[in-house]
Amino acid sequence: MSEEIRDQFRQAMRRMAATVTVITIRRGGANAGMTASAVTSLCMAPPSLLVCVNKAAAFHEAISSAEYFCVNVLRHGQEDISSAFAGKLTAEQRFSVGSWGQEKLAPYLLDSQAAIFCRRTNLFAHGTHSIIVGQAVELILGHPIMPLIYADGQYSTVA
Repeated sequence: MSEEIRDQFRQAMRRMAATVTVITIRRGGANAGMTASAVTSLCMAPPSLLVCVNKAAAFHEAISSAEYFCVNVLRHGQEDISSAFAGKLTAEQRFSVGSWGQEKLAPYLLDSQAAIFCRRTNLFAHGTHSIIVGQAVELILGHPIMPLIYADGQYSTVA
């Protein structure tokens, strides 16, 4: 693939707005998580979604072996949580930002737009990333609907 195609593709992806999420797991009694915008609905029967994680990310090994994970859909105003889980803070410090519940299958943000608890059902490798398929097993919905959006390197929300 030419360098020109890669650069144009990167610029095209910056034009695709995405809802910001934090993916969390509990492994061996410890919490882990990362910010992700490559999350999308897969199907309704069974209710499933997919999460894309770079194989080079420290979180990759943890989520690849986790039985359950939670997709925390961030709301407008939670940019600090996104930044913390995107690497601004160390893995050990990340859960000090925001209010986290611990009594479910994975840690979840108490005031998120939605917390989608999933059982990992499949993993596919593609290029630099893995595509993790999760089947929803429990959900918590928050209101009002004001998701945190990321486009062209900036945070926003829907009007």
